[in-house]
This record gives sequence, C-alpha cells and structure tokens, in this order.
Amino acid sequence: MSQRILVVDDEADTLEMIRFMLQRYGFEVILAQSGPEALKLLARDVPDLIILDVMMPGMDGNQVSQQIRADSRTSFVPLVMLTARSGTPHQVKGLLSGADEYLVKPVSQDELVSCIQTVLARSVVSREKKSTRVVSVLGAKGGVGATTLAVNLALTLAAQVNTVLVDFEPRGKAALDLGVSPTRGLSDLRAYTADHLDLASVEAALTLHPSGLRLLASADVPVDAVQAGVILNHLRTMCEVCVLDLGAGADELALALTSRSNILILALDSDRVTLAQARRVIGEVKEAASPWPALKLVHINRAGMPDDVAQAAIQAAMGNEPVTVMGPALDALQQASKLGQPFVISQPDHPVAVQLRALAESLIRAEG
Repeated sequence: MSQRILVVDDEADTLEMIRFMLQRYGFEVILAQSGPEALKLLARDVPDLIILDVMMPGMDGNQVSQQIRADSRTSFVPLVMLTARSGTPHQVKGLLSGADEYLVKPVSQDELVSCIQTVLARSVVSREKKSTRVVSVLGAKGGVGATTLAVNLALTLAAQVNTVLVDFEPRGKAALDLGVSPTRGLSDLRAYTADHLDLASVEAALTLHPSGLRLLASADVPVDAVQAGVILNHLRTMCEVCVLDLGAGADELALALTSRSNILILALDSDRVTLAQARRVIGEVKEAASPWPALKLVHINRAGMPDDVAQAAIQAAMGNEPVTVMGPALDALQQASKLGQPFVISQPDHPVAVQLRALAESLIRAEG
C-alpha cells in the first residue's frame, strides 16, 4: 500500500508541483489549500506524513502544527515544514510548534524526497521501539541541584531501561558527577550543520558509563536549537528514555526541547526568589510548548528544612501543584562528592536514593 502524504499550501501551483514530484516516487498525495481544510481532512483520516507551509493566510502553518500535535489522533504523525522563510529563528519556531524537519523553498525533488524518506524511516523505527520517553530536567535558577537530579535520575532509570543522558548545559558537569572523562560529545556534533547530522555521528559521540547509562557530554558553548532538535530525533531511535539536562532558566534551547518532551521536571528551592523564577519559567514553557508536557516539581532539600514546611511553601506559591520533596539530602551530597560517585551508586539505601527510584518508576509508568 502506498504511503499517504498530506500537503498543505495556499498556492495551487506549489501543491501541483509537489504532487507531481511525490507521485513519481509512488506516494499517494492528498492536497489542502488552507489550515482549516487540512484539519477537516485530518478529522476524517490520518496520513503517514504531513508537509505544511508556514506562510498561509488566516491560520498559518505554526498554528496548524500546534493543533495537529495537540490531537492524540495526529500527535505522532511526522511533519515537515516547507516554507520560504529561512533563518534559524523561523526554524526554531517551526520546531517549537511541532515540526520534525524544516525545508526552505525552493526545494529540489531529490532533497524533498530524501527528507520525506528519512523522516518516515525514523518514525517507523520509533514506533517499533515503542514510544521513547523524553524527560527534561530544568532548574528554576542556578544552584538548585538540577544536574545532580538529572544524573542520579538517569542512573536510576538506566538500571531498568535503555537510557541516554544529554548534558545541554554549556560546560555542564554531568560527566564530572558521573566520574567519566569523555573524549567526544556535543562539541563534536556542533561542527555539523543540522542537515548533515546523522545517526552514526550522534551514536559515536556518546560515552558509556559502567552502569550502562550513555552520556552525550556538554559543549563549551550553547548548542543551536535546530541542531539540538535533530540530535534528539536521532537519540529517540536508540533508547527508551532520554534525559535532558537543560541547565537553568527558559532560554531558546530549553523552550525548543521542552516542547518535544513528555515530562518536564522543574528543580526548585522553597525560597521566595526561586519560586518567583519557577512561575516565570513555567509560564514561558506553557506559552511555547504545544502540547504542554507533564510537569513534576522536585525540591532537593539540601538545607534541612522540614519536608512539610518546604512542601507547603512551594505548593502555596505554585498554585497547589504537586511537589516531590527529597531529603534532607545534604549529607548524601557531601558524601557523594567525597567519593566521586553519584549518591544512587555510593549510597543506594539512602532515603533520597529510595525516593529517586520511586520517581523513576513513576516516569516509566506514566503515559504520553
């Protein structure tokens, strides 16, 4: 049976040209000349892939993409943005709205067909491996223990499922916390343009930890958001859970990656300043991400404040959002630092390690 592609563009000539290109390769092509028309077609039938123009009157491509991703029937359908808008900001906006790839007009037949075949193949691999869960860990601000949480959580997950940890924080310390000395990482992948980043290059940049966890070590400077999106696409084909350490704050890269995550873990403290930052970060992510990832608030209690007091302060400031308080953890963190090992390895029976295992179980069981 031919693979079916829905092409959405307000220009009739462009629709016919793309139909001609794709039919030569055996694809069945469905045409829509506006966003609302495309959504009506999708309500009746779901294609194998969607090609979507951005610059359309009324409802633009980014708005259509957000609605496609918000609908459980179509959220998994591969989506290629095809538009005259070039430049990184437009690509980032497309990725934020849910695009898998982004091509700039004019595009050749070979380039278009190659992109479609790659995206379809990647989609098949992802479905065969079931749904890879992407867990982003973000600090409300610096110094709240986001990397400590990401590293220990990734190690806990790796004991049960195939897990990759990516340190997207520039000059991040995940490798140091894990006690490994990577020879490759994101710095190597930054040398590639997004359209030349392939699966083999990403796999070669990983560092294996003795636990079985694989680490994609940080670069000295931020990774381009479009490159990061391509890297994540490849990682999703090679693991069951991908943990992203995004550092602190909702910058462009964090927004682009949380929009592709199933779960966002926001690490925070219970003080007034951090909670104000947490509310701001959540607001920015909600504005950028569609659909909005499941949110988990986690407080690593390093100061020794009574858990119920910390929990009450956080819930009062965050609108009664459920929060996991781990700790008191100061002794575990200090001992882990002395031993040069994450505390889930050096102190597996510590209450915080037990809490992390419970958190990991909840992430594995969670839907979506």
